[in-house]
Amino acid sequence: MIIEIKIHAKWQFKEYNFYKVTNCKKIVNTKSGKIIKCVKSGGSIGYYINGSFYKKSDINKHIELIPKKEYTPF
Repeated sequence: MIIEIKIHAKWQFKEYNFYKVTNCKKIVNTKSGKIIKCVKSGGSIGYYINGSFYKKSDINKHIELIPKKEYTPF
């Protein structure tokens, strides 16, 4: 049985552009196709992104809107 789910992403991380943030505020790794779980680390709630911990309250500093199209020199 195959189940497909369509998720629309609106933002991406500046440092790791393969991590996308959806409209429903979920973080998805597009390389592996997995949804990143929210965890508690030392009293702070956040996400482990590529081995680094990002607090949920500081995520907005590290994301940007996904560009409509990427510019190429050709």
